[in-house]
Amino acid sequence: MMRNYEGVFILNPDLATDASKGIVTQIQDFISKNGGRVDNLQDWGKRRMAYKINKKQDGNYVILNFQLDPSFTKKLELSLKLNEQVVRYMLVNKDDK
Repeated sequence: MMRNYEGVFILNPDLATDASKGIVTQIQDFISKNGGRVDNLQDWGKRRMAYKINKKQDGNYVILNFQLDPSFTKKLELSLKLNEQVVRYMLVNKDDK
């Protein structure tokens, strides 16, 4: 059963535009290869964070709305955690109310 998720990703601000788009493409590919579907992608660009993370004050923000089987979310979170260019991420199940 597919669930609706919203993912917020903060990427390293020092990345080139192509590199940050490559990371977003990797996330989208992971979702589609595991039977999911990307519904909406918003690239907010470089924004100031509320507090410094890894001595950086800014980050590239990306919002992704997608559908995915819940059994694959742990794998997605693990791959995000292991990617050093992803400063922070948060996945929210939009079906839980």
